[in-house]
Amino acid sequence: MTFPRECWYVAARADELGDGLAARRILGTSVVLYRLADGSVAALEDRCAHRPYPLSAGHRDGDRIVCGYHGCTYDPDGTCVLIPSQDKPPLGARVRAFPVHLSGPLVWVWMGTPGGARLRPPPATPELTPGQGWSCNGARRDVAANFLLLHEHYLDLTNVFEMHADMVPPGIEALPPLEEVEVSEVSVSYVRTLPSAPLAPWEAAAAGLDTDEAFSRRETGTFVTPGLHRQTYSIIGADGPVFELVRLHGFTPQTDRSTRVFLQLAWRGSAVATDTDRRLAEVFGAMADRDAAALEAMQRCLDEDETPRHYVNVKADRAALRARRIVHSMIEEERGR
Repeated sequence: MTFPRECWYVAARADELGDGLAARRILGTSVVLYRLADGSVAALEDRCAHRPYPLSAGHRDGDRIVCGYHGCTYDPDGTCVLIPSQDKPPLGARVRAFPVHLSGPLVWVWMGTPGGARLRPPPATPELTPGQGWSCNGARRDVAANFLLLHEHYLDLTNVFEMHADMVPPGIEALPPLEEVEVSEVSVSYVRTLPSAPLAPWEAAAAGLDTDEAFSRRETGTFVTPGLHRQTYSIIGADGPVFELVRLHGFTPQTDRSTRVFLQLAWRGSAVATDTDRRLAEVFGAMADRDAAALEAMQRCLDEDETPRHYVNVKADRAALRARRIVHSMIEEERGR
């Protein structure tokens, strides 16, 4: 599997977890999630310790899971506490429990070394927490492509003229070069400022601004962790930002060729339209559809290549290449090389 494990990944949206059991595939591992009576979330490996049967096909007994095959019963920490056919469970009968962290609308899970979660908190997402004028919505989808293809795609938005021409402000025919690419041991970010131009229809509708006025824009993109990409887009007037949009992508590998994407949008502005929620969901939902089609086409090409091909890189790939190196370095470190 070509993804780091020593990292927090989004397992679900909080509103997906009700009274039932939710089966997920995360980093090639089957996981069952469920909400406890106190509102917290438990995550267990989705396999009974007795036989290879999914716990998610069983049922709940309070905060415990009962396997639907022989009735083996598990506490939220993965310990088997009851086997109906005998007095006591065998010593050591348990399944792995994964650390879980709830932050706003997202449920994060740690799939790495037990105990490692205490040393690396999940990435902060302050825009998704009520307050400071932010509104937000979210959606999820599955994309049949490796998660690194998704990171690279969103670290290079020069494809916007071919794929998303309706998103480009009038009069802008090319994106300016990246002003700076900042790199640390674990993250990559870039900054780009667009020249002053009138508003694109989607900008005017979402921000509630006058389409005749010209504005500049400031765009940033950040590979925060292998599990999270963050983009900001600010429309700037004479006195500062008049509309701010944050787009968070939680990229959770299911397999080498499948990624679950959790898209969260957050926005605020001086004259935000009353139906901004709906408009942004439509605009970025359609954008995500086109992105997914392109990414899945690239994955099919990679799968069809009998031998690895050499693809050239261009200047716009700077941030994407840095992110790929970070991921490869993390994987090699976990393998002990």
